[in-house]
Amino acid sequence: MIHDWAFTDSHYILFGNRIKLDILGNILLLLLFFYKLDFNNPNYNSFIDNFTPSKNTGSMTAVCGFTPMITALSVNPSKSTSPIYLLPRFPEHEERRDWKVPIEAPSQMWVLHVGNAFQETDHNGNTQIRIQASGCSYKWFNFQKMFGYDWRSGKLDPSMMNADGGNKLLPRLIQVSVNLDASGNCEECCVNLLNNQWDRVTDFPVINNNFGGRNNTYVYAATSSGFRRELPHFPFDSVVKFNTAENTTQTWSVGTRRFIGETIFVSKGSDEDDGYLLVVEYAVSKQMCYLVILDAKKVGETNAVVARLEVPKHLNFPLGFHGFWAPMD
Repeated sequence: MIHDWAFTDSHYILFGNRIKLDILGNILLLLLFFYKLDFNNPNYNSFIDNFTPSKNTGSMTAVCGFTPMITALSVNPSKSTSPIYLLPRFPEHEERRDWKVPIEAPSQMWVLHVGNAFQETDHNGNTQIRIQASGCSYKWFNFQKMFGYDWRSGKLDPSMMNADGGNKLLPRLIQVSVNLDASGNCEECCVNLLNNQWDRVTDFPVINNNFGGRNNTYVYAATSSGFRRELPHFPFDSVVKFNTAENTTQTWSVGTRRFIGETIFVSKGSDEDDGYLLVVEYAVSKQMCYLVILDAKKVGETNAVVARLEVPKHLNFPLGFHGFWAPMD
């Protein structure tokens, strides 16, 4: 399953997260049909009483309309590697390597969102591709309860996003490096943390799009302060600015019982971090949203906030979704 992708000067990059159909639900549905055909079967009433679409899911129950389509899928942790497909963008970049055969990254990771990808080629024609992205463990990812929404109850419960097992299971920013020889064959693929001193749960990486496809210095993302006792990791309440050249971080946080979604970078100058960060802040006690504008250069300083604008209440979107900035020109 492909959720996000990237491209460099010569390749499209696709991350193949491994999934499978939920066969258990299929078996349960077949049993339901079997018993329903035989009304005299003593197990019929017991099975009907205990079988509810809200408890038993699978691909067949989804196809038949008993449950949401997303319940037909589950993660497939059968392999310890993660497939990455490098598709040539142009005919001159078609190497002898079969692009339909993926490069296997030596880590079982579910890639969530990509911030940037770029490549560097030396004088011998060897190419290094680097991808900055967020990834989590297959043990944490849950199709049926993403962002804490439980379709069974119709309620938002972010507690499941704060699963036990340590931060290594939850989303973190990573850098994937792929080294190709002049013929396009993979010589090495490795996965490392974007910043080896940063251990907080982090997602939604963004950059100054004017530097997309280049060796960028700054990455911005949503993260948590870690101060909350009940919900230490999610929802997010902070923005983090990574300096990949100096391996440093700076953060900005909202107040108590306030959360944020994805940030959007708006460039206003020639420097990579010369611009604004747009982020939606949700105030739980007021049930109101605010559009917060941050000075990207001043993240980590007390005067980082440029403006906070109240959003009309009928447009509230507590956790936010994806977006981008498109200049008029």
